[in-house]
Amino acid sequence: MQNKQLHIVSFNIPFPANYGGVIDVFYRIKALSTAGVKIHLHCFQYDRNEADELNGFCETVNYYKRSRSYIHQFSQIPFIVKTRQSKDLLQNLLNDEYPILFEGLHSCYWLDHPKLKNRKKIVRSHNIEHNYYRGLSLKTNNWKEKIYFKLEAIKLHKYEEKLKYAQYIAAISKADEEYLQGKYGNTFLMSPNHPSEVVESKLGRGTYILYHADLSVQENIEASLFILNELIPHVNAKIVFAGKNPSTEIKNKIEGFEQVELISNPDHKLMQQLVGNAHINLLPTFQATGFKLKLLNALFNGRFCVGTPQLVEGTGVKDACVIVTEPAEFIQTINTLLEQDYTLGMRAKRKALLKTYSNSAVVFKLIELLN
Repeated sequence: MQNKQLHIVSFNIPFPANYGGVIDVFYRIKALSTAGVKIHLHCFQYDRNEADELNGFCETVNYYKRSRSYIHQFSQIPFIVKTRQSKDLLQNLLNDEYPILFEGLHSCYWLDHPKLKNRKKIVRSHNIEHNYYRGLSLKTNNWKEKIYFKLEAIKLHKYEEKLKYAQYIAAISKADEEYLQGKYGNTFLMSPNHPSEVVESKLGRGTYILYHADLSVQENIEASLFILNELIPHVNAKIVFAGKNPSTEIKNKIEGFEQVELISNPDHKLMQQLVGNAHINLLPTFQATGFKLKLLNALFNGRFCVGTPQLVEGTGVKDACVIVTEPAEFIQTINTLLEQDYTLGMRAKRKALLKTYSNSAVVFKLIELLN
């Protein structure tokens, strides 16, 4: 392989890889490094420490402080973009002629800079951001958050036009690919990178049902309460909730159920054990945005996966899941699956379907573009 070099501008420090966006970034870095790409990583720092572990996969790692001052709220540029500007970053990008991968619209402040006009620039779209923020505005009951999310959605819708300055856009799902290709062209599908290379689902039966997520995020709080209110009273099985920073609302609700266990802030090893040993990974979601990394993790490492249509919209993995809509369907499906073994044939079908979602396959097109 030729000596290929690449700048990656990350919206956050991608280690530890313990939530959706940074999981995608970290395992992409790892896959590219394994393929021989020399990476020059640029990270915005605001809630994480510098990570020496990144030095093992990157030629250089640079950190830039993210200013989160409320004064940036008054800019026409979205807050998530405006707070990730750095003249030092621009200067470092100008020190050579290597291609640049911007991770998310968040990191695109310099995308249209005249001095980068002739550079090969690729934007990794993690979401259709204005849709995501509009969804957040509808879910929160906090009026300050509602105003912020609504304004940010408006700004992001306008700012998205900057993508025309990218030579290529890497969409995270088929639905996003269709949208971005229709508006800007030069879009290709690059599914999420993730921790697993092979399907390792255990055969037989597990002893509990698992819901895992960042339990402080409103979307996941909504899904948790749906499970607790609508499903658990009708399911005779142990159910485990596991994830980051559970909300007080979830904690209080769980206290009323003897069959429910809450595991707060599990480390990566424990989370993988929980996913692998569960009989059912329960994945209801009510907002169709991007591609849920926890879905891929459950498919590669877990047994049965049960979710809503929004979970798999535009992902290409619908056939590997059991998709239901109404609470009654959830209950019937869960109770039926609790009486079934996960078989060798089921795992073989999943392996065939997920072959194109291995990390090496996911970054193949991106490496081609570096020529």
